[in-house]
Amino acid sequence: MNIRSVTLAYVVPPLLAFVLGFIGLVQVSEAGLVGASSVVTAAAGADTASNQRVAKSLEQVAETEGTTIVRVVADRAAPSTLRHALVTGAPSSLGAGWLSDGYGDFTRSMSTTVLPMSDLDHFDPVGSYAVFGDDAARHAVLDALSGLGYDVSSERVPFLRRIGVSDGFSGTSGLVGALTLGCVTLCLMGTLGAPRRSAVRRLHGQSAASIVVSELAEVRGTLLAAVVGTPVVAFGLFLYNGLASAATFATAVVVIGTAFLAPVIAAHTIGTVLACRQPLATALRGARPVGALVLVAQVARAPALLLLVTAVFDLSGAVATLRSGTAERDLRAAGETVQLWVTPDPRPIDSQQYWDRIGAFAGRALQQRDALLAATVEVSSGQGKSTVPALFVDAGYLGLQDVRTEDGSRITADDADISVWIPADSRLDRRRLVAALADWQLREAPAAAREQITGGRLARQQVYSYPDDSSTRSWLADAVIVVVPRPADVFSADQLGSWLSTGDVVFKNRAVAERSIMTSDVRREFSAVVAVGQVAAEQARLAATMTMIATATVVSTLIVSVMLGLLGTVAHRRRHGRALFAKLASGTSAVRADAGLLLVETALVSIAAVATVNSWWGARPDGTGHSSVLDPVAQSAGTAGALALLAIAAVSAVNGAVLAATARNTLRDRGNGAR
Repeated sequence: MNIRSVTLAYVVPPLLAFVLGFIGLVQVSEAGLVGASSVVTAAAGADTASNQRVAKSLEQVAETEGTTIVRVVADRAAPSTLRHALVTGAPSSLGAGWLSDGYGDFTRSMSTTVLPMSDLDHFDPVGSYAVFGDDAARHAVLDALSGLGYDVSSERVPFLRRIGVSDGFSGTSGLVGALTLGCVTLCLMGTLGAPRRSAVRRLHGQSAASIVVSELAEVRGTLLAAVVGTPVVAFGLFLYNGLASAATFATAVVVIGTAFLAPVIAAHTIGTVLACRQPLATALRGARPVGALVLVAQVARAPALLLLVTAVFDLSGAVATLRSGTAERDLRAAGETVQLWVTPDPRPIDSQQYWDRIGAFAGRALQQRDALLAATVEVSSGQGKSTVPALFVDAGYLGLQDVRTEDGSRITADDADISVWIPADSRLDRRRLVAALADWQLREAPAAAREQITGGRLARQQVYSYPDDSSTRSWLADAVIVVVPRPADVFSADQLGSWLSTGDVVFKNRAVAERSIMTSDVRREFSAVVAVGQVAAEQARLAATMTMIATATVVSTLIVSVMLGLLGTVAHRRRHGRALFAKLASGTSAVRADAGLLLVETALVSIAAVATVNSWWGARPDGTGHSSVLDPVAQSAGTAGALALLAIAAVSAVNGAVLAATARNTLRDRGNGAR
């Protein structure tokens, strides 16, 4: 039994809805508790009330409004996997149920411990409060916190973001675009490209409206896919999370499926109406699709190829991030070291005094050898606009990491001199590089220290960068090493504070970090103490997820691109088959006979190639700071460009084979392509 192309187009939406609904709700669950209708943010005012008064006031609001208020706080020991939810316990509210039975996380990558709001005494009250209620509840929370001396603001959480639809489409636009384009084209080819089906119904006296209604019965393909897929997905969710937030997930799937189904139904309807408008005799013969359809089939290939280029760049970047360091190797290099997470907004992060306090704390930790410096920076090479990666380190770093010179001796920071070490095979002009460093990155150092910079050349090796996120490579083989024995004397408090916030000032272990925090005057400015190894493992997990999504996008766009090329060629053959037969029979070469299609193919390949070059030009490290040489994604731009060109060539080669095969078939059938 032959399956109509229209039927295939209707099967895709529910399958895609299940996937995007899951991806979106996972992201919502990782960011907070699922279902919050609004968020109220409290910033410290001039005269704020105690934590206990805040907790009591919020409990009163919850009871009065019949709502639930939640303050989510990351666990300092494992902020990316553990969190505490301080909830109000108004009778018959969501919070009361969570306090009794616990909260079921949709994602297995996050575990939530539910605590009563009265435990706010042990946490910072400044931050965001999720409100599970109506607009009146949001205003009541605003008034309560404002009355306690806090500067407050709020925002409503849109319904689509609340159920994960917005997050589901974020990062998967290429996949959605490619599949939507493919489904729309399938609908047009199955209706306007095969008008005989509608013509037969017209012969039986059906009107155009009744034919459209009959055609839309193909929506049963969607219903069938949903009926078959729902129990399978439900069983999978039961094994994954015990059906946590199942109702929200079902709502998201219905919304996404409906949104994806809309263009399919629209294309199916338009194609059917246009097929009904064709002359009956022509439609019954069915050999010559309308010229507009042939044009649409070819034009549709352009966005498909552009989506393919984007997908290849995304996949290459995801793989580069994943391969920038293996989790096992990173964990071994990181050891027991930890990084501090500076509390984000609503702190006064625009205040210079704020960062000076953070920087003074970092400087003391470095002086006392409680912390080490491992700051990756893109610096000027001293030659034009070119830049090179540099790693600024101190004695603490060199005590943990074995960095060697070209003669095999280990680099230390025993004396007070700053030293600059050039990579083994680098052609950098050391004198110009040192001058550029002295003029900018080391400008705060004493003049005598800038004039006595020593150093040499490194052995061939990779050095660990203690990365805080995926924007910096874990292992650097081409970095200049700048040894600064006393960072607190060389860099400003503002610079050290900035480096602490980006994870470039690393504490030796958790106990040392906690002790330093508790004995300082900035203990409330840090939300988490994070193991560097934990960050590496989390980066690997996220990179693996993005790699899977990018791989699915590349595969789908490749399939859609090839399919559109096949449909476009078949449509052209069915319209111009007899003309092609006449040319080939008269001795015209195949290249000249297919000059029109070959010209279209050349134009499409040229457009995709230009897009590839443009993407490579925008992603490559260019010394302007837009794309850093430290970023593995930027480093992979050249590889991504080559792979994109290879993918374009592969699609073009397949279409060339289709051209040759259909030309032979046309010659054999004497141009009679009617069905």
